[in-house]
Amino acid sequence: RTSLKIALEEMRWPEAVAEELVASAHVITYEKGAMVFHAGEPADLLYVLLSGEVKLYYGSAEGERLLVSIAQRGQMLGLIDLVPNHLEEGEPTQLFTAEALSRCSVAIIAKARLGAAVSRLPAHEIGQLMRRLNERWTHFCERFLAFLTMDVRSRLSYAIAEIGDAFGVPDARGKLIRLKLTHDNFGELVGASRPMVSKHLKDLAEAGVFFKENGHYVLAKHNAGAGKGNGAAAHAVVTEQRQGKEMPPVRLLRSTQTRPGRVA
Repeated sequence: RTSLKIALEEMRWPEAVAEELVASAHVITYEKGAMVFHAGEPADLLYVLLSGEVKLYYGSAEGERLLVSIAQRGQMLGLIDLVPNHLEEGEPTQLFTAEALSRCSVAIIAKARLGAAVSRLPAHEIGQLMRRLNERWTHFCERFLAFLTMDVRSRLSYAIAEIGDAFGVPDARGKLIRLKLTHDNFGELVGASRPMVSKHLKDLAEAGVFFKENGHYVLAKHNAGAGKGNGAAAHAVVTEQRQGKEMPPVRLLRSTQTRPGRVA
């Protein structure tokens, strides 16, 4: 419960709401590979990741799936609906499937508890909370719009640096990514086949973007130091490896006006 309180504080939830959520939360442990929830399930629970990592997948009707994000400690998982049931025309459902990438603990809070706590807030605090929740979805949209303008190599460069920002630890040689990721994981992250990903990973390694040691990727120092958060390092890798010809994250477009590259 202490971990949940810290996580909610870091996400800037109002103190009064955070205290009620901590008191009503149930903490469940999931083993690696276990499903936390599936796409299509009712969005009537709030999930907060307290430890470990969780993969969020989006699946198509044809059975294909895209790895949307790898969540880490302190992040919310999936969609949470704050609209009271009596005001809704239909029941909102989860858009993604959440699968444990490692052994993890998740705090689960019922929508009714969350809604009751939020309803007692002043109007301006509710507005601030909704704005912060919307920022997360805006980031997802920006990321995918940026991906649409990139070829596979650039999407892969972006994804590696993005993971380095989130999961990298300082290393004398650059930044050590503490997750052990497979070529299949990268393929799901960038929407490409495993053979295509393997080819580009080899090319990027030869170009000095990263190297691999004991199953872990190490982002080379000249790429790892480009910046922290919001895809800054990702943008640096893309522009360095593609000589500025690929689209950087959308939030940077307004200032760079870089021409988009071809779409793979």
